[in-house]
Amino acid sequence: MTEWGNRCQVCTGCGRCAPGGKREEQMKVITASFFLPERRETEGNALGKGGGGPEEDALEQPRGELAIADLGTTTIAVEWYDGRGEKRGEYVCPNPQRVFGTDVISRIQAAENPLLRLQMQQAARRVLEQGMAHFRQQGGNPERLVIAGNTTMLYLLMGHDPAPLGRAPFHAAYLTQEKLVVDGVDTVTLPGLSAFVGADIAAGMLACGMDRAEDVTLLVDLGTNGEMALGNRDKMICCGTAAGPAFEGGSALWGADMIALTAKLLELGLTDETGLLAEPYFEAGVLIGDVRITQESIRRLQTAKAAVCAGIRTLIAAYGLEGPEQIRQVWLAGGFGYFLDVQAAIALGLLPQGLEGRVTAVGNTALAGAWIYGNEPDAGERLNRLRAVTQVLNLAEQQEFESGFVEAMYLRRL
Repeated sequence: MTEWGNRCQVCTGCGRCAPGGKREEQMKVITASFFLPERRETEGNALGKGGGGPEEDALEQPRGELAIADLGTTTIAVEWYDGRGEKRGEYVCPNPQRVFGTDVISRIQAAENPLLRLQMQQAARRVLEQGMAHFRQQGGNPERLVIAGNTTMLYLLMGHDPAPLGRAPFHAAYLTQEKLVVDGVDTVTLPGLSAFVGADIAAGMLACGMDRAEDVTLLVDLGTNGEMALGNRDKMICCGTAAGPAFEGGSALWGADMIALTAKLLELGLTDETGLLAEPYFEAGVLIGDVRITQESIRRLQTAKAAVCAGIRTLIAAYGLEGPEQIRQVWLAGGFGYFLDVQAAIALGLLPQGLEGRVTAVGNTALAGAWIYGNEPDAGERLNRLRAVTQVLNLAEQQEFESGFVEAMYLRRL
């Protein structure tokens, strides 16, 4: 965190935010080990039974060392657990595929060239191999690796041609578990749901216990891709929408900070509901500390938050709910959620009003779901049941989304 209060995108442990600052000391981080029975009893699970969180599927016997990975568009995170489920190490780095494009669409386009597709595959595998090597240097010996990720990232990892994911009818031929070997470690990928909704959100649904919930809950995973799932154990509807870099520090600020600062600009009258900066700031932007908020950065935020809010409202309508008030619990996944001021998010129209008091940040649910998939014997069956009751919406085909998106561009409560 800088002296102006803006969080660094990647914590280096430099200590500037607090003496000896380390990520796990500076913020509450829910890692996959949080879902172990003993963790739930002693730490107080944010994903408790009331919202349909993971139940008491105890890992009774050691099952060998496990590595799990979240193959994200922007970041690749790998964690190592011993046979009793204790986290022993992590390896996190930017996805090197970013040189081919910052989002999935640009990488799909780049992959039309077979040579570039091979290079992207090799780049992703190299990071995973580096993670395994890193853990071995720490005395570990992972026997298995479980990978979650969006559909495009898993396609590229496996060397599949992702072109069908980027054009109508957006057909994904490879959505089941696939096997590979990474640096001598037996590896599986989690099953996905569609071209738009990948194994990362499926893992998140598993981690949040949505397959066991009687009440309707909502999972929102905000990153370069905004993916959402609404429902309970009997019926689930999912969708995905492009959010771009607005929620992942793409404009020199963490997305949560951008939300908070934009809400403050609105409160002070330095911008209006249309997102237009006041005349003195229109050209040069507003300087806050050492960060300049420009008209362009506000427009990026508006576009991203409009897509998310309209996506949520489209899911609500498609599910047959009367409004957001009927959603029992909202799980906000990803690092973005840890720092999000929910009131500011509702004031700007990122989240629909009516969700106050029911939003819980749950961290990296893709990793948590990957841990469950690698450890709990019934996880595959649970995921299959989820897939069987899940409908995936193509938002481009939903009139509700189109009209809702235009309305949600305004910076106001929606």
